[in-house]
Amino acid sequence: MNNQYKQLGVTEFGTAERLSVRISTKPSLTIGQVWVRVLASSINPIDIKTRSGLGYVAQAKQPGTFLPLGYDLLGVVEQVGDGVSGIQLGDTVLGMVGFPSSPGCYASHVVASSEQIICVEEKVSLDIAGLSLAGLTAVQALSKLLPSNGTLYINAPTGGVGHLAVQIAKNSGFDVVAVTKRGNVIESFEFELPYIHYDDFFAQRQVGQLLDLVGGETAKKMLSNMEPSSHFVTVPTVTKDDVIAHGQSLKMHGESVLVTPNCQQLNTLYQDVVNNQLKVAVSEKYKLDDLSQAHTFVEQGQHFGKVIIVA
Repeated sequence: MNNQYKQLGVTEFGTAERLSVRISTKPSLTIGQVWVRVLASSINPIDIKTRSGLGYVAQAKQPGTFLPLGYDLLGVVEQVGDGVSGIQLGDTVLGMVGFPSSPGCYASHVVASSEQIICVEEKVSLDIAGLSLAGLTAVQALSKLLPSNGTLYINAPTGGVGHLAVQIAKNSGFDVVAVTKRGNVIESFEFELPYIHYDDFFAQRQVGQLLDLVGGETAKKMLSNMEPSSHFVTVPTVTKDDVIAHGQSLKMHGESVLVTPNCQQLNTLYQDVVNNQLKVAVSEKYKLDDLSQAHTFVEQGQHFGKVIIVA
């Protein structure tokens, strides 16, 4: 067995051109771990933020050391460590691996905790690699809101988390309205989802609740246009404190969310995809060796849904 494997990440923070390859030696498995050959991963905003040197994962990196990136995993199990049950050699698995402090799924292989992955069908589409982090973020954010609290406005509904959140919320009984400048993209998804432009949102004071996937000044402006009793959840971590403080100044109830691994929730998401109740939309696929181009594409802001990295 070849004990060498490929990882992509950064030694020095910066633009997408800073991404580099490291050839590593396969580590020994500890209790509860499996060795997985990566089939595909996907790009999430935290990957770009970390690569740029932002956030506590980046801050924890020692100067001159290599930091592998990537949290989404679709792969095939090649070795099973001690203490693992329900996962066998050759199983195809899906999960959010190493979040938040140990990314590494932009790779040919990765060590995964068996508690962070689920088994899926062998012939599953590579698109499913975009489900885990974004889907779990959407589910856990929505769990802090209630269908009974009125219309749920969701901004950035064409992004990785957003396009899943609008579907999950609709399936969960929320009265969902997407707020977007990209109505044509929403229509192309064929989600049968009401949407309005930001101008229409601000044309009159809104009643209901907000799932904020944009953060910053946009989130604060939207909250200022909602009734004081409104509830909201803000996802972007960089601006969460500012947005929550602004909401509180308006007598609103607001929370943030930091996604955590949850195999039960992930399995539910996966079954919804299998049963055609949830769709992972993919705008582009890139090979692992073209990761820099993939990051650049995402940073241009014209993608929709997920961007998949094929190992």
